[in-house]
Amino acid sequence: MIDVLASKPLAKAIGARREAQRHLDCLTRQIAARAGRQAITVKVRSRVRRRSGLRLYRHELAARLAFERWTELETLAHRLAFQEQIIDALEHCVDATFPPSRDGWT
Repeated sequence: MIDVLASKPLAKAIGARREAQRHLDCLTRQIAARAGRQAITVKVRSRVRRRSGLRLYRHELAARLAFERWTELETLAHRLAFQEQIIDALEHCVDATFPPSRDGWT
C-alpha cells in the first residue's frame, strides 16, 4: 500500500527543482542570445569578416554577461543543490517507509 501523504512532499520538491532548473536554463539562453546579438552588432560596425574572431568574441561576451549576473546564477545553482538534497532525503524516507513485501510486490 502506498502512502499518498508521504509522496506529496517529494512531488513538491521535484516540482520546485524542475522550476529552478527551468529558470536557470532560461537565464543561460538569455545570456547566450544577448552575447550573440552584441557580437553581431560589433561585427557589423567593424565590417571585419573573420569568423573565428567573431566566435571568440561571442564567448568573451557570454562570459562577461554571465559575470554580470553571477549572483542570480549562483543563487539558482545553490537552490538546485538544496533541492537535490531534499529530494534525496525524501526518497530515502519513502524507501525506508515502504519495505518490499515477501512476495516481491510493493
